[in-house]
Amino acid sequence: MLYTVVPLERIYSYRTESILGNTSQKEDKEGENTAVEYKDISLKHGSVYARRDGGNYIVEGISSTDMEDYLNKDYMPGAVIKTDN
Repeated sequence: MLYTVVPLERIYSYRTESILGNTSQKEDKEGENTAVEYKDISLKHGSVYARRDGGNYIVEGISSTDMEDYLNKDYMPGAVIKTDN
């Protein structure tokens, strides 16, 4: 049993990919594989990891040692983080 704030996908990434296949790719309409872009956004006490969706990022999860970060609606899974392009 592991007690860690690191997501299990990162700890067991090699094993997970070998069992489930590469989860960071998806097939588009023509059947071609396209990579999904992920980004770690640093916070004062941790980080938010998000996937790229067009010009924005969608929050996938949070890893922080400050409990108030988990209550922040801006870091809720599914929340949109706008990027300045």
